[in-house]
Amino acid sequence: MKRKITLALFVSIFLSLSTIAFGANLNSPKVGLSQDLIYFVMPDRYKDGDKKNNDNGGFNTSLTAFWHGGDLKGLTGTCEPGDDGLVRIKSLGFTAVWLTPVVTQQEAIGAGSGYHGYWGTDFLNVDPHLGTNADMLEFSKCAKKLGLKIILDVVTNHTGDVIKYLGNEAYLPAESKNLKNPAWLNDIKNYHNVGDVGSCWGVGNCTKLGDFYGLDDLATEKPVVYKGWADVYGKWISKYGISGFRVDTARHVDDNFFKNWTPLIKATAKKSQITDFTIFGEVYDYSTLNLMTYVRQNKIETVLDFPFQAKATEFAAGYSNAPVLSALFENDDYYTSAQSSASNLVTFLGNHDVGRVGYTIANKRIQPADQLLPRTNLANALMYFSRGIPVVYYGDEVGMTGSNSGRDQFARQDMFPTDIELWKNEVRVGGSPIGNGDSFSATSQSPVAKYLIKLAEIRKSNPALANGPMLERYSKYALYVISKKDVVENREYLVAFNNSDTDEIVEVTTATSGGEWTQILGATEVTTNQNKVSFTVPALSTIVLKATSTINQFATKHTKLTTSVDDLTGFYKVKAGISSKDFLSVEFFARNVGSTKWLSQGIDTGAPYSIFVNPLDFPKKKVELKATARNSKGESFVFPITKLTISAP
Repeated sequence: MKRKITLALFVSIFLSLSTIAFGANLNSPKVGLSQDLIYFVMPDRYKDGDKKNNDNGGFNTSLTAFWHGGDLKGLTGTCEPGDDGLVRIKSLGFTAVWLTPVVTQQEAIGAGSGYHGYWGTDFLNVDPHLGTNADMLEFSKCAKKLGLKIILDVVTNHTGDVIKYLGNEAYLPAESKNLKNPAWLNDIKNYHNVGDVGSCWGVGNCTKLGDFYGLDDLATEKPVVYKGWADVYGKWISKYGISGFRVDTARHVDDNFFKNWTPLIKATAKKSQITDFTIFGEVYDYSTLNLMTYVRQNKIETVLDFPFQAKATEFAAGYSNAPVLSALFENDDYYTSAQSSASNLVTFLGNHDVGRVGYTIANKRIQPADQLLPRTNLANALMYFSRGIPVVYYGDEVGMTGSNSGRDQFARQDMFPTDIELWKNEVRVGGSPIGNGDSFSATSQSPVAKYLIKLAEIRKSNPALANGPMLERYSKYALYVISKKDVVENREYLVAFNNSDTDEIVEVTTATSGGEWTQILGATEVTTNQNKVSFTVPALSTIVLKATSTINQFATKHTKLTTSVDDLTGFYKVKAGISSKDFLSVEFFARNVGSTKWLSQGIDTGAPYSIFVNPLDFPKKKVELKATARNSKGESFVFPITKLTISAP
């Protein structure tokens, strides 16, 4: 993706902008989960609701890599108040539940089992360790009753490791020829069969063609495969009312897979009256420049935000300061297109692969033990109140951390009483090691759980804080301050994060003059002078303020569109020369010279207002660009047409 495309630019610009109309702010594209709070859970490690299904092979509660007994009945619970299942999850403020894959796994091998769900063989049925299809239906009914959306983790890149190699020749052992379900998965021609992802043979990209950790790599470019997966996972949507998929190992499938598969999945969801179905991919990469390729060119609807995970935990730990967050959010423009925006990114602080947030923060830098709780709370507040769709990993709400590397198997603790000695003695954020106890009993006393409930209540009462338009107001040293906008009330919020162990005073200029600022979260003293607001942010804490007056500072300075080549991607950077303390939204358009049809290139709702245009989208050399900006008053400003010439890449 690091192509560099040389551009020869010539610019023709009108002398000024003009105010042309009044209307509401432009809105960037939003996925169906854009306002949700997601609880990510591994069913095997949540709760054992049916001990009869533990006798299915690979069950060993004393080893981290085997089945431990949690199941769908335990996760569902009674669906009545006070229960530890879905009712508990809803009570923590979550609106959606994401399950690791529940399909039938290959049998346990010497080193471990498929308790995690990523070694599938029968993709039409629930793994017996987790229960039955009927149990899945009861889980779905309970979730629907409680108003919880279900997100299912699905695998399309590979199956369990069934195919074997004799030298470079792939073959199916006789006893495994019909092991997989549905039948097309048993056809060896539907796999790449070129060895491991790290050392494959033949011609091509091993990342796309090789076996991921030895798992059978499917030829996802073949119609029989992507249509087959659409049929398989379409059945789960139709039968269980699934609202979204998290797609595992999304970087390893064919570049055109999502272009072929997603429309089929969306069509099935629509037939099931699920009009807001959302697909997000796991592209395990910490580079925004790489992630944007999968969203904008490979057409994954959205992805897990690994860069956010890294920078948010660094900031919360005090390992880095506010400018790191500035740089993170300034890169959001790379995601902007007519179909996508950074507001759709799925944010997280820890998971089953990278480890838990408490462990990550504790190990970023040496710090007093009593800072772990406030720093963890700071990280959660940053995730809940900035942009994106927040995910909390099960167990983080009760302060689970980790041991050894803190990753993978060491981040997949039992919620019920555990037989793993390491887990019994691990540090808990804001609490004591669990010992022989269970995490359900610990929930009511956990300061992390209490804080997450508070954050969720604030988001629910103040929808602007849940993924509303966002502007950076201050970014220096330990202080990061943003404004969020309630587009219905036309009202502004201030959210300030302090990662220092001392109180900090800040003054910011807002889009609101006059009136007062109500304290929503935290305690502080606020003074105002016209549209300047001063307040103290206590050490290691978050302050949220809401203006009592509506936004009234609309003054805007504007010039023209400018273009330049982004050396990192070869895309055009198109920047609108416009600035204001107000919340602006700018929609960019492009067309080939001679065409009458303008094509939207996306809407930017955060300063600086710019987008990155892919030159390969415009096969002709001469292109015209324009943009329209709108403020909170409803005024629209049209930027004059800018022309440019693209030399051949």
